[in-house]
Amino acid sequence: MVSVKRLVISTLFGFVSGAICYLGGKYGLKDDISTAMFFYILVNRAAIGFVIGISLLRMHWALHGLLIGLLVGMPFTAGCLLEEGNVETAIAALVLGALYGLMIEFFTSFVFGARQVKLQLHRGLTG
Repeated sequence: MVSVKRLVISTLFGFVSGAICYLGGKYGLKDDISTAMFFYILVNRAAIGFVIGISLLRMHWALHGLLIGLLVGMPFTAGCLLEEGNVETAIAALVLGALYGLMIEFFTSFVFGARQVKLQLHRGLTG
């Protein structure tokens, strides 16, 4: 069962991490970021938050955030590699995808207290 609170918080923090990612790329790496790329960044980072919110994987919270951030962020990294001379941005996108996943999981689980719901197995009627 997915917690609605967890899903909403993690997705919102995905959008926040998208805004941070955009600002880091534009002003930190000095990348020229188009409007389409801006929305792609927001959607990709929000997707990391969404997947964290719906995930039923059972593992340590930090590993959970890192793994989902890495996996969901990989298409973004691959997209960066399609542009010539964009290897630095692609590496940054890969590493930061994992770190944003960690950040989203931390804020969702600890700051806002929306930890993963433990699955409860129900036994059938026994006669």
